[in-house]
Amino acid sequence: MRVAAKSLGCKVNLAETEAVLGELGKVEPVEKDAELVFVNTCAVTTTAEAKTRAEIRRARRENPNALLVVSGCFVSRDPATARALGADLVVPNADKPQIAALIREALGERVDPLAAPPEALWGSPERYLLNSRVRAFLKVQDGCNAGCAYCIIPKLRGRERSRPAEDALKEARALLEKGVRELVLTGVRLGSYSGHEGGLAGLVEDLVALGAYVRLSSIEPEDTDERLIEAIARHAPRVRPHLHLSLQTGSERLLGLMNRRYSLEEYKRIVRLAYEKIPDFALTTDVIAGLPSETEEDFEATLKVLEELRPARVHVFTYTPRPGTRAARLPQVPHPVKKARTRRLIALATRLAEARIQPKMGKTTTLLVERAEAGVLKGHTPDYYEAEVEGEADPGETVPFLIEGAKGYTLTGRRVS
Repeated sequence: MRVAAKSLGCKVNLAETEAVLGELGKVEPVEKDAELVFVNTCAVTTTAEAKTRAEIRRARRENPNALLVVSGCFVSRDPATARALGADLVVPNADKPQIAALIREALGERVDPLAAPPEALWGSPERYLLNSRVRAFLKVQDGCNAGCAYCIIPKLRGRERSRPAEDALKEARALLEKGVRELVLTGVRLGSYSGHEGGLAGLVEDLVALGAYVRLSSIEPEDTDERLIEAIARHAPRVRPHLHLSLQTGSERLLGLMNRRYSLEEYKRIVRLAYEKIPDFALTTDVIAGLPSETEEDFEATLKVLEELRPARVHVFTYTPRPGTRAARLPQVPHPVKKARTRRLIALATRLAEARIQPKMGKTTTLLVERAEAGVLKGHTPDYYEAEVEGEADPGETVPFLIEGAKGYTLTGRRVS
């Protein structure tokens, strides 16, 4: 079956999209003239929703005769709009475990929609790898209980739940047998993972024992404990020396107002510990410009914390109110002020990134080759820089290379022996 698939937003969506395609059986990925189009949507911000609407329209326009299936957080929030935009089958997050059966039924097969295996919620050994066969996302957690004042995702993803470790390890073995080298653990609130008696750190240890390279996707600061940092440090670079810890704001007042579950000092403590314990550690983070009632003093506090902690990369977002959240009812920062602060944050993020990259020039690191194209090797370094390297190697190899330059956040260089 010719299938066009588009996954918007988080890595959890990407893992779920691959799982759905794997359950459908033999598929041929295409861009146009598809028999089935599957769009897995995002609703984390109003900008994400706008992109989702545009993608549904594009999918319908470019594949007028296909079965258009739309799922994900946007559908859970606004199924009527998804249908109005042209979706034939609308599947909210709560029904994702049955989505492959629902698709088969919509295509005319006689199936029981309730017969989907339990692991369909997470993935399965039969999953289809959309992007790289070298790196794969392994979903081990879903849902969030945190209730941050600005976030609608807990309402769309439900309560926290964790995948049993034995199921996660079963899929990990299958992925490694397919040639996958690096497993990226992902979840809506990954750090709350409780499917292993040793928590997330215990699962990481077991994955290393299987021979995998392991990377963690975004994790909340309050869920990052010393045991996890010790596990990363002990196995680096097999466990990648990188953490994405969302800061959101450097204002203690705003952290409390937004119902974030950590203090500024707790955030700093965990980052300092990571720098101390983990060789070649890289921090990436998120910050939001213009949270409700943000003052100039609050904003300056965010700039100060970023300067102090020296993240390798900062993802900057402009706050937009989400209907149905407590933050939307609070006093709002004028739009021109939010945009001005966003520009200042981006300028600082660029300067910090350049400062972290410059000392790397002339040094050697390694690249996990994900693609090899016309004498150029592409992939990621252990500390999560994208890299383009002159040389020859096969996907899946780990090769040393000399860093000679950078294009934005992408390192460039040549392979060395």
